[in-house]
Amino acid sequence: MSDTTIKVMDLLEEIEDIIENSSKFLLTEKSIIDGNEILDTIEAIRINMPKDIQQAKWVKDEQERILNEAKTEYDRIIIDAKKQAEYLVESSAIKKAAEKKAETILNEAENHNRYMKLRTYEYVDKLIYDMQNSMAKISEDYFTPMYEYLENTIQEVDSKFDNNRAEIKSLAEKVQESGSPGDEKAVK
Repeated sequence: MSDTTIKVMDLLEEIEDIIENSSKFLLTEKSIIDGNEILDTIEAIRINMPKDIQQAKWVKDEQERILNEAKTEYDRIIIDAKKQAEYLVESSAIKKAAEKKAETILNEAENHNRYMKLRTYEYVDKLIYDMQNSMAKISEDYFTPMYEYLENTIQEVDSKFDNNRAEIKSLAEKVQESGSPGDEKAVK
């Protein structure tokens, strides 16, 4: 297990300790929990999450940067091709050659642009694919155990609440059965 995983698990144990060691209501297992202490621990969990999550933003920014570079290169090639074509237009023979060369350059620029776009999409797709795998691993390694742990903790707390309610009802029934005079109200 990584240091980050160990730190997150320690923080979850700290939440459990806060719940277990919190002040209890008299004669019950109900607890008074300091919300700020729990919120501080949850913030510490967020801070200790793996850095892979932060890389998602970087991947998006990198995709935009690469696409912008490809468009800038495409625009530059087009401008260069137009300038060269205008320069060569002085005579009809030169004009025809220039038009043919401009068309060739334009086709090359469009092919190069397509190539750059495809390479960019492949690169970004690989980054996103790798990020998806990383996110799936993070979910499997961190979130699934954390949610299972929280679910078990909540079930334990709920079970304690049910036991407390049953105990209170039992005590109320005993009081009602002892039948003090003038006390006809039933505790429910």
